Amino acid sequence: MQKAIGVKPNEKIWLNLGCGFKQRAGFVNVDKYENCDPDVVHDLNTFPYPWGDESVDGIIMWHSLEHLDDWWAVFLECVRILKAGALMQIRVPDATTDAAMTYRDHYHIFDIHSFHGIRGRSGSGTNAKAELTSETIPIEMVDYSRIPYDRYRWMVRRPFRFILRFCANHLRNFFFEQRFLFVKVGDDNEQ
Repeated sequence: MQKAIGVKPNEKIWLNLGCGFKQRAGFVNVDKYENCDPDVVHDLNTFPYPWGDESVDGIIMWHSLEHLDDWWAVFLECVRILKAGALMQIRVPDATTDAAMTYRDHYHIFDIHSFHGIRGRSGSGTNAKAELTSETIPIEMVDYSRIPYDRYRWMVRRPFRFILRFCANHLRNFFFEQRFLFVKVGDDNEQ
């Protein structure tokens, strides 16, 4: 069952995938559960998504990717529907917070290495599977940040950054979430 999306032919389409009860104005809010009252009821574990290739102008997925069965398949489906130049922001619980895996419906933990092999993502270590797809997926990571809980935000200001680095490496439950920002790139011939 779907509500009228209300998108006119020339309007931009911004998706809020896995919106839950946090609908965003100006976005097509998508969720599996009707009780969330989304604009589109769709299970993100079901492919293909109801948007055509390169038809979406932007995607946000805030604290929903960790709930899905095959997060990589979801990621690739999002790449398929994004237009060249479109942005996708993903927010997930930080790997060091208890919230990452203590909720019974969290199936995955993420960190910067989860996207090894994607353009703009250099990393240490070898991952044969990632190397096979390196540079073949038309998306690039353009920003990554770890967000501390509000009570620790003072530590991100100078001269306290050394404390932030220490806490990030040695303490649990310091960071709340990770934010990944990607941009879909066009064919190599177009760049």
